[in-house]
Amino acid sequence: MTMEEKIKGLIIDALAESQGINEDELNEIGLELSRNANNDHGDFSSNIALKLASKLKSPPMKLAEEIIGSLETPAELELAECVKPGFINFYLSAEKKHSVLETIMKHGRDFGSSCAPEKMRVLLEFVSANPTGPLHVGHGRHAAFGDSLARLLKKAGHEVFTEYYLNDAGRQIDILCLSVILEMLRDEGLELKNINGLYKGTYIKEISQALIKEGFEINKKILIPKLDGSADEIVDALILEMKNVIGSELFQKISDKTVSRMTKLLKDDLSDFRVKQDGFYSEKSLFSKGKIEEACEIVKKNGNAYEKDGALWLESSKYGDDKDRVVIREDGRSTYFASDIAYHHDKKMRGFDLLINVLGSDHHGYVSRLEAGLASTGNKASDLDVILMQFVTLYRGKKKIQMSTRSGNFVPMRDLYSEVGVDAARFFYVSRSHDQHLDFDLDLATEQNNNNPVYYIQYANARIKSVLNENKKRGYVFDEGIGKANLVKLDLTIEEEIISLLGKYPETILKSSETRAVNKIANYLKSLAQLFHSYYGSTKFVSEDEEIRNARILLLICVSTIIEDGLDILGVSSPLKM
Repeated sequence: MTMEEKIKGLIIDALAESQGINEDELNEIGLELSRNANNDHGDFSSNIALKLASKLKSPPMKLAEEIIGSLETPAELELAECVKPGFINFYLSAEKKHSVLETIMKHGRDFGSSCAPEKMRVLLEFVSANPTGPLHVGHGRHAAFGDSLARLLKKAGHEVFTEYYLNDAGRQIDILCLSVILEMLRDEGLELKNINGLYKGTYIKEISQALIKEGFEINKKILIPKLDGSADEIVDALILEMKNVIGSELFQKISDKTVSRMTKLLKDDLSDFRVKQDGFYSEKSLFSKGKIEEACEIVKKNGNAYEKDGALWLESSKYGDDKDRVVIREDGRSTYFASDIAYHHDKKMRGFDLLINVLGSDHHGYVSRLEAGLASTGNKASDLDVILMQFVTLYRGKKKIQMSTRSGNFVPMRDLYSEVGVDAARFFYVSRSHDQHLDFDLDLATEQNNNNPVYYIQYANARIKSVLNENKKRGYVFDEGIGKANLVKLDLTIEEEIISLLGKYPETILKSSETRAVNKIANYLKSLAQLFHSYYGSTKFVSEDEEIRNARILLLICVSTIIEDGLDILGVSSPLKM
């Protein structure tokens, strides 16, 4: 039983004795206990007296005093007091506060693990960018957040499977293939004017050259017809023309090879960014395995679809969408929405309790139809949790960087983390809440000083390692037993603040995982590093006093353990030296 649960039990017993309130009544009202950020106001605080005042027709302060009067105070509690307008503050004993250090020493990096009260099987889908170009800096934020969230949820005790939905079917893949074929013709000396609507960038040229080396040949005598119309109309006409001229079979082979190379490029980008995807789910497999037809039959069987003008419509409006949606067009082709319905139904059929999708903020209008699609197949819309990521803007100091490079109309993710380093890139990406716009300062991310938060945290851990090494050089051997026996000597205000913050780590893990707020881990680590640096600058660690030396070394080991674990959740390394 945690200390929080124990105090709640004491409040329940005290209310039953002093006010005749039973636990069921309290559950309806909501008994809350919060940790205080300011230790001067105690370790925990409850507002139950304020909540009950109107019901019991009693002033909150009087009610709080009566609760305290009926409260049993175990050894772990040093004091319970009421403060205006009716809060009850609880102060833990020094021995209880210090016991968190023993717990960390015992469990190590497992401290704070498996804290979720209900363990779930979670499928976390993130990035899922079309395989039509390299990942850009916006995808980088998705990648860092998604991977860190997966680590956080696993830390909390959930079973997590991460997945990349690969849009390897449809018009955008035909355009990609056409872009490569035309580049192959250019490589063979055919002069072609630029055509709007095609994919551009060095990666297209690299793929075309690789395919030529593999023996793929395109007839140099191909004539590109002069076409009129919009850019989209011209591109679509060229796709049909190219399939007719070189044959659908060769077009498909080039398409498959191109998608394969692009997928490898995406995987390499993610792997080098320390992002682990457990699976890549092919959209093409939805067609080849009949998943779309299967999902449509389920929707129809459930009475959630109808035919109109030769098309099949999902009656998504009855599940909260703003209108009904076409799933099968009049010519028999399925829509992207049909693929989404089949894919999300398949996720549930694989046995996952919770589906988390990380999408760009421009997809906000798509959430209700995803929920409707899930519900229409007989699943619960509440099983889907969509996280919308805000955009990223790059700065170099105060100068905004235009989002264009030689690789196309974006800045590749790889360019960013190659410049600032994976550690800084990942930390900066998750240091701000996902629902807030992120201004990414490249200059700040490369600074090697306390202005750079990731450096500041890593340096705290490196300083601890330096202290441990210095003690060894002096011939001092750390004795954990002596350290534990003298924890009471850790009575400096800064030491009490550090110990209190260490005790909040499991709660931080739990609340961050529940709210999907990875940035709370980054903020926690910044706070812990700040306290440590203040401690380091004011305290002597290499001391001849064996008792205080071992107690302080034990505290430093605990701080290092939590810093390393927190950084690992964020996918950031913990260098031994800085």
